[in-house]
Amino acid sequence: MARAPVWSNGTLVGWDEARVSVLSHGIQRGALVFDVGPMRDAGSRTLLFRPREHVARLLRSAALVGHRIPWSEAQLLEATVATARAAVAAGTGQALVRWSAYVATVEPDVVPRAAAAASVAIAVITPEDQVLPGADTPAPKAETVRLQVPRDLRKAGPEVFPPQAKVAASYLGPMLAKRAALAAGFDEVVLLDREGRVAEAPTCNIFAVRGGELVTPPLERVLAGITRDAVLAVARAEGIPAREAHMTPEELAEADEAFLTASSLPVQGVASVDGRAMKDGAPGPVTRRLRAALTACERGEDARFASWVVDVRG
Repeated sequence: MARAPVWSNGTLVGWDEARVSVLSHGIQRGALVFDVGPMRDAGSRTLLFRPREHVARLLRSAALVGHRIPWSEAQLLEATVATARAAVAAGTGQALVRWSAYVATVEPDVVPRAAAAASVAIAVITPEDQVLPGADTPAPKAETVRLQVPRDLRKAGPEVFPPQAKVAASYLGPMLAKRAALAAGFDEVVLLDREGRVAEAPTCNIFAVRGGELVTPPLERVLAGITRDAVLAVARAEGIPAREAHMTPEELAEADEAFLTASSLPVQGVASVDGRAMKDGAPGPVTRRLRAALTACERGEDARFASWVVDVRG
């Protein structure tokens, strides 16, 4: 399979041509903002799932950190479709689209010059691109994970990073927390906010199911996940009660079931929290139902949410 080209600053270029200096501001200061969304093979169609929302969030992240992007939302959506179409022509089916915006120039100060416009790159990441060194095939996503909720760590609050900005620098703390969780024998970590309430995993939102009702932390301290939003919409359409509410780590551990959501998952069951197994098993019945419903949405099989998908072959 030929490698799909990358859209870089208005032009489709070869993967190896999409380069940036190691001294660029985006690398040296951690100010790159990004977004990730799924591309799904649906038989005769190849579908982007909610690309408008992903592009809008990229631009919102850029605005929050002060990047000036010289392309409109409509232009970036068109560029996304063109990039995905080129990937399909190269033989790509299931994949992830990754949008990045960063100051590519060498900027010695912590704040780039006012004239320094952000570069934008759009790349399609295939499963083959995610093969670990020494492996022949990409590692499959686990159906369930064992969560750790450390009490001595906290997610950086809005006084440190705007929670709605997907900016590279904000992932350092969660990376260190997950590394410690992995070393302790867990699969994933969920961080608490400043008040000691459940916030989110490094790259996922968290849901608990209690008495048939979905509960997820409100957006004041967590990223507005696009899959999170989709799960809430699908749940309500399916008649599953759903609400946003703060929860303690004890309430999460005592839930009937729990799951994580992210574009790359999209729904992953939680087997245990701090070694305590979920009451209804994993994945639980509500988790399985929502995962199946969301998969149908991603494949364009649910007419109620047909506007969520864009066919790159059409």
